[in-house]
Amino acid sequence: MVKIKKKEPMKKRLTRKEQRKQKQELKKTHKRLYHAGKTNGTERVAAAEAAAAAALSSKGGRKKKKRKKAKVNPEEIPLEQLLSGEVDGDDDESIASDFSDAEVDALLPNSRKVETYEPLGKQPKTQRGAIQRQDEMEVRKRELRQQKELQGKSRKQRVKQLKLDNEEEDLEIAKLEKKLKLNKSKDKNRLVRKMFNDGLDYLLDFCLDDDEEKQKWEEKQERKRQMKEQQQKEEAGMWSDEDEDEERDMPEGDSESEESEEHSGMEDSEESEADKEDEDEDEPASKFKEDIYGRKRDADGNILADPNEQEASAGGQKYIPPHQRALMAAASAGSNEQQAEILARLLKQCKGLLNRLSEANLHKIAAGIEALYMKNSRYNMNETLTRLLQEALLGTTRTQERMVQEHMVLLAYLHAQIGSEIGAHFLQTFVELFDGHVRDLASRPVEDKQLNNIVLLLCYMYIFKIYELSLLMELIGRLADNLCEKTVECLLLIFQSIGFRLRKDDPLAFKTMMQNVQAKIAAAPLELKENPRLRFMVDILNAVKNNNMSKLPQYDPELAESLRKRLKAMLKNDRYVVTLNITLEDLLRADKVGKWWIVGSAWTGNLNEMGTAAAKQKSNQQSQSSAGFADQLLELAKKQQMNTAERRNIFCIIMSAADYVDAFEKILHLSLKDQRAVAYVIIHCALNERRANPYYAHLALKFCQYNRKYQLAFQFAAWDRINDIESLSKPQIRNLASFLQQLILSAGLQLSVLKVVDFMQLERLSFYFMREIMVKLLLSSDERELQQAFERIAKNSKLQQFKQSIRLFMQHFLLQEEQLSKLKLAEAQQELLQQRVDQLDKLLAYVDL
Repeated sequence: MVKIKKKEPMKKRLTRKEQRKQKQELKKTHKRLYHAGKTNGTERVAAAEAAAAAALSSKGGRKKKKRKKAKVNPEEIPLEQLLSGEVDGDDDESIASDFSDAEVDALLPNSRKVETYEPLGKQPKTQRGAIQRQDEMEVRKRELRQQKELQGKSRKQRVKQLKLDNEEEDLEIAKLEKKLKLNKSKDKNRLVRKMFNDGLDYLLDFCLDDDEEKQKWEEKQERKRQMKEQQQKEEAGMWSDEDEDEERDMPEGDSESEESEEHSGMEDSEESEADKEDEDEDEPASKFKEDIYGRKRDADGNILADPNEQEASAGGQKYIPPHQRALMAAASAGSNEQQAEILARLLKQCKGLLNRLSEANLHKIAAGIEALYMKNSRYNMNETLTRLLQEALLGTTRTQERMVQEHMVLLAYLHAQIGSEIGAHFLQTFVELFDGHVRDLASRPVEDKQLNNIVLLLCYMYIFKIYELSLLMELIGRLADNLCEKTVECLLLIFQSIGFRLRKDDPLAFKTMMQNVQAKIAAAPLELKENPRLRFMVDILNAVKNNNMSKLPQYDPELAESLRKRLKAMLKNDRYVVTLNITLEDLLRADKVGKWWIVGSAWTGNLNEMGTAAAKQKSNQQSQSSAGFADQLLELAKKQQMNTAERRNIFCIIMSAADYVDAFEKILHLSLKDQRAVAYVIIHCALNERRANPYYAHLALKFCQYNRKYQLAFQFAAWDRINDIESLSKPQIRNLASFLQQLILSAGLQLSVLKVVDFMQLERLSFYFMREIMVKLLLSSDERELQQAFERIAKNSKLQQFKQSIRLFMQHFLLQEEQLSKLKLAEAQQELLQQRVDQLDKLLAYVDL
């Protein structure tokens, strides 16, 4: 029996995942050894690694030694053992045999044959490369099959899309044919004739054969001949029956087409035949014809009057052409129902949006109503919104103030985003309602709150700048003129809601209005004076006059202010609320004389007698510029060359103000658009003082802190003065240096305002200005403000040259003995100057590094 030698299995190579796992386990083992004790963790880990390495080397070094086999003499081996194969092979030599194992077995007798068996569990190995090649072919076939399926699907989808496109084109062609009054069932020659008449016959040259082209060319020549003959007849004044001419002169194809047209029954052909019959009946008798404008002309070409038009003019009515009469008759039948449907749908949409209106979704609702304005007519939208606002806000009970504010913000948004005519329409509507209620005060009960709601609407329309203050003052005057319990209630509502805003916007107008109301109250009957509402209104009016907000119950201006900010954020594309400067008289007479405030609107009025706000505004400005100030101030302003009204008003306010806060508020009330005028006048006044006055610096700082636009205006004005420093005197230079020093230390302006000074070419007065301002800065009492002023420019990397110039000026010009002697400083001040120069030089140098 043959002995089967078992081969040792080969060690399988570790995968990357197993290698990573082995490394992680090794790290965990090292970490556990390292933290096993408090000390010598590294030594324990090194000892463990050394032991593992030694174990691995000893294991690999143990190699099995081959035992030396005893040499066997082949002659001593029995024959049976040799034939059975039980003899070990010789490693040193291999003896080649002349017979294979099969031949030897065949020669042996059956009794000496040895049966051998294949080991169980082993299958014949197949070639790995062939299997891999077969798998690749299957994958390739599968990919090709999928690609063919995708191509088939895309082809089907493309065919489907082309069919849909063809159907859409057929529908479009059918629509155009219907508009052009073409019928497919008719003879195609009619279309060809129309193309010839329109001058489009050259298009057929690209799609017709030679025979067809020849035939069409002959037909074209025949038509030209017919048209020429007809024109000659017209010039000669000979009119004949057109039907007979066509029957006699037209070719056979055309006559056949006309017969088919007669049997088609189309309305256009019937109308054309009826018109021809009418012309055939009238023209032989009168010899009239119509020109291209539809006017009747005789044989000489003179225009004849239409009898219908003559009858209409005789009866004093406007003549309406026949085609317009037909359109009007057709439209009047279905226009009412269609318009009613449109208005009902629009009312439903607007009502749904207004019902959801709140501060949170204000922008979304406003955008929705704006979209409706873009899709529908403005007249329908204005009427619909007017109806909804009257239902929601102008009831007989008091409307919530928050609800009124939200709806008025919406109106202000539409007024700014769509057009000023939107706000003007609602303003006119509410003012007319106000006038009607004031006229009917005697017939309305005091419990009816409609007038209160209208007044509240008008107040918040003013808050959101839809109209000017002058109109509101006229409304207050109208209520004061009709003083009663109801008007007192309305005046109290105005003072409670927007009284402080009126006082802030125009103190002079508020004072005049208050005096007028007090005079009306003094002239009121005794019964009204004893009314508790009137006394409470007087208390509220005095509280507003004295700026005492604590006496007003439930006064909260934060909501209105937040809505104003939200409105400003909602407006886009540089839109803003255009304030309407309209008077009460203009609004009440708008139906008679027109609306001059709407662009393109008709207006019929006398310019000399027109009660517009423009003339009143001009007179108010003149009265404020002259009567509001003393003659001495106006004369002083003239000497100081305040040659414009804005500069003159600013100058008089600065000179007559109680303090810088009073001057700041009064200048803001002027509502100036040019901030440079404010900066120019303040710096001019500061330079022309005998000594430096901190009043102007405090006022300028107030403006710089109020708005960055004023800060830029003061910076530009200071640059103008520095560039023109040679034209100033030394006292003016000292005042300018003191003015800028206070603004720089107070963070109103930055030290970089001095960067326009040319340090390379310092003139005498420029050097004097720099020395004055730097000494005042370095010797200031507050060291923290000085440090912050220099830190602001030290952090700016764009001012490297300016910082180097400042360091050079402080080190080499301020600290010279000659300059120190000119400054006449005490020893303590000199030491302080030296100390601060060193500190600031280190600060600038450190930041440069």
